[in-house]
Amino acid sequence: MVPAPPPPALLTQVARLFPEALFYAPTQQRQIALTIDDIPTPGDRDDASTRLILAALERHNRTAQHPVRATFFVITDHLNPGSTILTDILAAGHEIANHGTTDTTPAILQPAEFERHFREAHDLITHTTQQPIRWYRPGRGFYNRAMVEHLKLTPGYESLVALASMVPFDTFQPLSTPTLNTWYLSRFIFPGSIFVLHGGSMERCLQTAQALPPLLKLMERQGYQVGTLSDLYDNLVAEQS
Repeated sequence: MVPAPPPPALLTQVARLFPEALFYAPTQQRQIALTIDDIPTPGDRDDASTRLILAALERHNRTAQHPVRATFFVITDHLNPGSTILTDILAAGHEIANHGTTDTTPAILQPAEFERHFREAHDLITHTTQQPIRWYRPGRGFYNRAMVEHLKLTPGYESLVALASMVPFDTFQPLSTPTLNTWYLSRFIFPGSIFVLHGGSMERCLQTAQALPPLLKLMERQGYQVGTLSDLYDNLVAEQS
């Protein structure tokens, strides 16, 4: 097997500057975390758009040597009345994480307002799923010291802010095409990488569902196992212990 590439030099430099955030896992194991942001889609009857992503993962897993699992970062104001999407995501073997109440930039909020934003999302997700949450990812990828301190004081959460190994372009036109997304993401296949794709609208869910099959097949051919953020982090902790 061809030796796995190292993390990009710029990424390692950024990670050193921001040690409170998890950009990637420094491991030699061919493991990658797949994360999906902004789900579900507000106003989407039966959550049909988010289910496109779940269906793409399920189809891949039918023939995959190692089933893929993903971490879905939830914006709670996107949840539709009576929706079962969160429990359905968990039933499919994936992970749920906190992305706040609204699609905003929490780093510009006052600490008390951020705490409300964080806690309301946490309470709704845990009440719905009856499951703990380990990860928080801030909107736009920005955070501040008060946010980090709040994470450290919240039981169950990892103290690291969940970020990613690449700047996602799939929310920007005209860059948001499945083919371009697949090519761009393929540049960041390395041990410990954290991928982020987006839901939150029918258009974004559709392009994510279309980008995933070739991307996952490429990673499988290169010998990678793709799992949740917790899978990647727990394997790193075990490796370092």
